[in-house]
Amino acid sequence: MSNRPNVLYPFSMPPRDNHGLFLDDAQRLGLVVEVACNFCRTTRYYSPADMRVLLGNVEVDSLRRRLKCEDCGKRDYVEVIGKDLPAHEKNGKVLRKLTSIQVLRRPVWKDVPM
Repeated sequence: MSNRPNVLYPFSMPPRDNHGLFLDDAQRLGLVVEVACNFCRTTRYYSPADMRVLLGNVEVDSLRRRLKCEDCGKRDYVEVIGKDLPAHEKNGKVLRKLTSIQVLRRPVWKDVPM
């Protein structure tokens, strides 16, 4: 018998910080969406209204599975929380605003006999 505690190894899901908090609720409460990458140690802040335009009115906790880090491109290390920033913490932080959505068009080819 092992002395190790009962943990899922090697990965376990982190606790849900914002259980039941949807993007509409976060916008109404004046929260920002904090996306932090634990691999490359970058943190970015987004408006919940902009995230709602892209992904719909989903739970803030479910964004963790949908987003990847813009710097390193990894998805496994991203943590997303809805955060209320007091005025003294807003000093020096940058909020990313959605300016446009670009759709990538790719041709799909099919081989047909002549």
